[in-house]
Amino acid sequence: MSGKINHYSIIIPFKTGKQYLIDCLQSVLAQDYPHFEIIVLADITSNTDDALHAIKDLNNPKISVQLSDKNLDILQNWGRIKDLDKKEYMTILGYDDILSKGFLTCINNLINTYPEASLYHTHFNYINSNSETIKKCQSLPTQMTASDYLEYTLKETIDIMATGYVFKSKDYDAIGGIPTNYPNLIYADTQLWIALTKKSYLVVDPAIQFSFRIHPSVTKTSKDKILLDAFIIFLAYLKELKKEATSFELAIQSYLTNFAESTTKAMAHRLLRTPKNNRQGLTIDKVRNKIEEKCIEMDIPYAPFKIKSIQIARFIETTPLLNELFLLFKKIYKKPVL
Repeated sequence: MSGKINHYSIIIPFKTGKQYLIDCLQSVLAQDYPHFEIIVLADITSNTDDALHAIKDLNNPKISVQLSDKNLDILQNWGRIKDLDKKEYMTILGYDDILSKGFLTCINNLINTYPEASLYHTHFNYINSNSETIKKCQSLPTQMTASDYLEYTLKETIDIMATGYVFKSKDYDAIGGIPTNYPNLIYADTQLWIALTKKSYLVVDPAIQFSFRIHPSVTKTSKDKILLDAFIIFLAYLKELKKEATSFELAIQSYLTNFAESTTKAMAHRLLRTPKNNRQGLTIDKVRNKIEEKCIEMDIPYAPFKIKSIQIARFIETTPLLNELFLLFKKIYKKPVL
């Protein structure tokens, strides 16, 4: 080991899912860089599958559990992070994600090479529920400014996750931690990484040093309104960001139209697959109207109905018989058709 020895807090918010959590913890404990602690954020509902007992059975002094005596939702649990006592550097790790054994060594080398940077990241793989690799993330340049990061976000040429970023704990606390005004924290990590990158810049190691897990959706509750509400909050953030610097304004003026229309397309297709009685009154037109209102406020062109697949989705949605046939077809044929 060469260079400065830095110390890390690895924070894992957790609700349920014992086996994934244990696999995650074991991947952290297997790090070939030893100067770290693990903080698991749990609540009174987290032991329904004996997860907390399983943590205790690991019998490792590097692990501590911050146990709330209340039932916390995701916003409340992640909101606790800024108030923890932490080492100089920190990272937030999904309880079902996996670190490669060289993750911290790689990050520590990045920090020693670029001590003035404010955010550190590596490339990663996507894995499924069986820990099988699905694909690699999109490649990133080795250095990015905040406006670069915003441009990549709006061009959708970056895979943004909460896992895999390392930063100074004092910087995280200074900006108030991850913004908890986003439903289910959707887009909250994007705002967080932009805010931290603004302090200096982001550096990325091209080595694959962690795995992000994707699960097949099993929920019967529609997330359509949550997704829309979160996106509207993100657009409001971009509106304010646009005022901060010419570079942000240029990225937003250049790329937000396509980003907003692409997001509308994804929401329209998702909404079409949702039975109307599970939509909380949401329609494709209402999605368009809400997003259009924010785009008008920012003087951003926005014309999603020029996209053929959105036109088709809207036609199916507004034709009752076609809508019923489409839902029936989707029960049989799971692959995308729009």
